[in-house]
Amino acid sequence: MKIFSKKDRRLGVAHGTRKYDLPLEKGNGGSFLKILMGLMTILAMFAFVASFALSAMTERWSAGLANQATVEIPAENAAGVLLSQEEINKTAQDILVFLQQNSAVETVTIMSEEEIQSLVSPWLGEDMEFNDLPLPGILSVGFKEGVAVDTKNLEKRLKNFGEPIRLDTHATWLANVLKFTSALNMAAMLITGLIGLATVIAAAGAVQSRMSMYRDELELLHLMGAADRYISRQLQRYTFISCFQGSAMGACLGFIILFITSLIFKEKEIALLPNFNMSLTEFLILCALPVLIALLGMITARQTVLRTLAKMP
Repeated sequence: MKIFSKKDRRLGVAHGTRKYDLPLEKGNGGSFLKILMGLMTILAMFAFVASFALSAMTERWSAGLANQATVEIPAENAAGVLLSQEEINKTAQDILVFLQQNSAVETVTIMSEEEIQSLVSPWLGEDMEFNDLPLPGILSVGFKEGVAVDTKNLEKRLKNFGEPIRLDTHATWLANVLKFTSALNMAAMLITGLIGLATVIAAAGAVQSRMSMYRDELELLHLMGAADRYISRQLQRYTFISCFQGSAMGACLGFIILFITSLIFKEKEIALLPNFNMSLTEFLILCALPVLIALLGMITARQTVLRTLAKMP
């Protein structure tokens, strides 16, 4: 009596259309693994999107403030006496002429009262009346690229037009912003690393659970001559498919959540956050997450299976 068919005589060799020798698809363990991979994918997507958004914000703020400075003419002098709007405007015109003669300055403009009001209104309230409120004079200065500017000497010369006049190069503010966004980026990458670690632990746990469930069958296959790689390939394939299916469903749900979130942010029109448009490369990275997670699960399954089978008789 033949125990194996002709196709199955070479035990330990996998075939493309071969079914699992173990009932791996039975039970609830596979569903739990898929749900867990879906949740891990959603969290990974959020971490990546946060990192992308922070990088985009940092780049835009850096580009917007590079080689830029602001000259502020306070509404009161050093003695604390309020200046009239005519005095502020005259000082602004004098500074404008002075800066235009500076070889390091490329552009200089005086901000209008409407522009200044639009800058302070988010802090004072949209219903604030500015008729009797003294407004400072502000000049926007753009320096030439590649030209060294002695800002301390320039500010000293500007004080000749009025002691309280300030030159703000935004360097301190930008440095603090860069430190803050860098810290947030590191936190996002740390979260991504923890998600990867959780994926490895989950995949290893799922494989070990399956192997414990079918330990007798595994030992029988092992004793009948099935190679360790043959057995591991079946569990690798099962883990890869389960992880990919769960991760793909999680990615679809993640894209839906991100789309709804973007609509909410656009509707709220949060002024402090610039518009974030995902690039093609960033979109492809998010789309590749299910494959990456499935590969990570498959590699983990292989190592777990081979290590466990090596201990069997």
